[in-house]
Amino acid sequence: MANPNGAILWRGRSLIDGAAIVVVAIGLAQFNAKKSNRKTGAMVQTYILCADRSPVEAIRSGADASICGACIHRGNGDGSGRTCYVNIGQGPTVVYKQYRAGAYATAQDLASIGRGRMVRLGTYGDPAAVPAYVWHQLIVDAKGHTGYTHQWRNIDARVWRNLVMASADDARDARDAWSLGYRTFRISRDVGKVAPFEVLCPASKEAGAKVTCKACGSCNGMATQRRGSVYIPLHGGMATMANAKQFDARIIARG
Repeated sequence: MANPNGAILWRGRSLIDGAAIVVVAIGLAQFNAKKSNRKTGAMVQTYILCADRSPVEAIRSGADASICGACIHRGNGDGSGRTCYVNIGQGPTVVYKQYRAGAYATAQDLASIGRGRMVRLGTYGDPAAVPAYVWHQLIVDAKGHTGYTHQWRNIDARVWRNLVMASADDARDARDAWSLGYRTFRISRDVGKVAPFEVLCPASKEAGAKVTCKACGSCNGMATQRRGSVYIPLHGGMATMANAKQFDARIIARG
């Protein structure tokens, strides 16, 4: 029997490199507050995965480039040096195993998945690996959404800036993205404001976790014509923070 808590939203070729990928939404049937992401709250979560290999295998082989592109937080392309906050052994692996076991039915009406709900585009993986129309169909009747892309230098800003935030890793990134009309979400070791209209993420522990992403809903690109951008210190589990100096080195190396 199909798992009612999840559904396949789309299967196709990555817009990044043409490899086979799949998008799965979970959190559809019911919500367990004790198991929810404390930062985001109860949102429809979407996982962008390599269709033919596990998240762990994809990271170790470098195949995760199909779903993450050139994101600096991928680390060294072999599983080492990662500063991505996502715990691969949890959500992505569980969803992949369920997908491979045939537990998820294919959604026939994407709008019904997001209707009246808050939706997170790319809980794992970059939304820009997937055609924008998929996300538009998913959120057309949604209460709101959040989304981020590291691919903003390589995609059409006119299509994507109303849908997602540009992920920035330093002040240069932020300013370049602003020049293209994006709002930014800057994950950086340089945590001070780089412009008066940057604000510390209110869902971050540094801001006292005042609200969840579900309640805030600010990270929706230019969907509501907001103007402010957001920054947050580099965060994640012990493995992520242990690689923080490598993140600094990669920022310096790229000039």
